[in-house]
Amino acid sequence: MTARLLIALTVATTAVGAPLPSAAAKAPPGFEKSFDYDRRLPLEPTAVLQPESETETVRIQKVTYAGAGGQRVPALLSLPKKRKGRIPCLLEGHGLTLTKEEGFGDNAERYGARGVAVFAIDARYHGERDAGVGGEAAAAKLDTTYQLYRMTVIDMRRGLDYLAQRGVCDPKRIGYEGYSMGGFMGSMLIGADSRVKAGVFYVSGADWRTLFSSSDVYFGGRLSGKPLARAVKRMAPLDPQYWIPRAKGRAVFMANGRRDERTPFASAQALHSAAKQPRQVLVYDGGHDIEEPFRTRVFDASFAFLARYLRFGTG
Repeated sequence: MTARLLIALTVATTAVGAPLPSAAAKAPPGFEKSFDYDRRLPLEPTAVLQPESETETVRIQKVTYAGAGGQRVPALLSLPKKRKGRIPCLLEGHGLTLTKEEGFGDNAERYGARGVAVFAIDARYHGERDAGVGGEAAAAKLDTTYQLYRMTVIDMRRGLDYLAQRGVCDPKRIGYEGYSMGGFMGSMLIGADSRVKAGVFYVSGADWRTLFSSSDVYFGGRLSGKPLARAVKRMAPLDPQYWIPRAKGRAVFMANGRRDERTPFASAQALHSAAKQPRQVLVYDGGHDIEEPFRTRVFDASFAFLARYLRFGTG
């Protein structure tokens, strides 16, 4: 391993390794109600075993349930074959334009070998829920971007309701792992729902003003002037910089690349700065796609983090 790689991976494992942005702007009034929903509404769940996906370690079920606004939410649930009673559970959040299947099999096997159930849904406008729109088109418009984030986080909370109804999870050992868009959503979810005890957020960030003015991902990219002000105002109640502090006392792990153009490092720093202890920040000298020579070290570190806080074995 080169010295450059070693420094990039170790300088910020327990504290942020670079100067951080100034304090976040004041949260908009009433933002904390953004992900509220009526828990009394029936889930009307279905679960079908997927024998073609079964391995020596896990069984996979295709699940559906009623999400926000009554829309059906398709999900995958992996259950370790060697399980007794309630077990650790990990919710997975995928990136923009991807689906719940992305990496699910590998994660189900890796975590299942340690006795952990894995649960993943399609975000709004993605996968089985693209509704003729799709993730890329949804991210091009302000209204659909707002609905994509808000409604998917509520759908995730309904997923937690479903898991509780089935009695699968040990309520003290529920975690979340999300990549890019899924990481942004996870930092909202952990602030909105205290049932999530630990979160891992890869290449995600906070501070919509920084993101929308510096990244090409949303609304055609690099907004300024009135379009930027309009987007920031609309999305403000969902800004992770207001949500992740609400997870104080629950552990968060954040991994970001200094050369990331989709989630600029200044946006990542805003998330790092807003997060409370216990937190772990890992900065690597790469881009949005976590590739070698960084990939193994990043994912080994996050796995060890989840093992520590969800209390499952790593060996």
